[in-house]
Amino acid sequence: MGTLEQNCDPNLPVWLCILANVCGYTSNVIWFLVLLPQLIKNYRRKSTVGLSFIWASCNFCASLVNLFFIRDIDVPLFTRISGWYMPILEATMLLQFVVYSKASVSRKLVLAVVSLSVYSVAIALECTHALGENTSSKLVWASITLWSIETYFQVVLNMKRRSVEGQSYISIGLSLMGKTTDVIMQFSLLMPKQYIYMTYFSSTFAYFNILQLIIYTQTRWYSRPAVTVLGLMLCVFAALLILRTSIVSIICPIGVSVLLVAGFVMTRRYSRSPPAGALPITAMDTKQSPEF
Repeated sequence: MGTLEQNCDPNLPVWLCILANVCGYTSNVIWFLVLLPQLIKNYRRKSTVGLSFIWASCNFCASLVNLFFIRDIDVPLFTRISGWYMPILEATMLLQFVVYSKASVSRKLVLAVVSLSVYSVAIALECTHALGENTSSKLVWASITLWSIETYFQVVLNMKRRSVEGQSYISIGLSLMGKTTDVIMQFSLLMPKQYIYMTYFSSTFAYFNILQLIIYTQTRWYSRPAVTVLGLMLCVFAALLILRTSIVSIICPIGVSVLLVAGFVMTRRYSRSPPAGALPITAMDTKQSPEF
């Protein structure tokens, strides 16, 4: 049972610690699988249309920085395994953007140079300990920030296209399960505060992504109950964050709301006011919008 009693919070019952560790291992298995359906879908259709390049790039860069962080701290085994495995899948996703994107060669080259420069700087800072002995713990805040907002860019792209067709529905479903188990694990065990904030933001945006799937695919009778349950879960996430940190964290759900409203307003203005000389955007046009 020792493996299931790692990082226990002495203020919480042992059974909750065991449940949280089980959720942690479950989450680890899910994150092993979550990108595979998306990678397969991209390969079969030979396209990454409908996916946000910023989402994919943030994901990889965050995993890269996190890889150095988990080497220096005490975290459960499942967190360590995931930390080494995920950058491989995310690098594969970025490669698909390069191979399948319809963007011009010059645009691909610019994005590749900028992206590689950012990754190289991150690796150089970590390897040289440029920020002192605690370089990894300082830089991980960049990783936390990227992971917290990565799905936001996908959510905004979905708003713009009024569709989630580019995403794998299986990956979205796995993400729902993974984020739910993440919340149970992160808010029940003694984990770095950075991870607690990351879990709140990333899980909240992932749940909004699920809401988009329900709304844009016009599912049947269970749509309204599902939206209600997901809405209640989002409220629970905010309450758990405040209980686990402090009342100051109430600014987090407020910030999420502001970002989502801003994204919605921005995409509506874009769709109603196309650039001068451009044809009006139709539903078909938005489904073929570029991923960069």
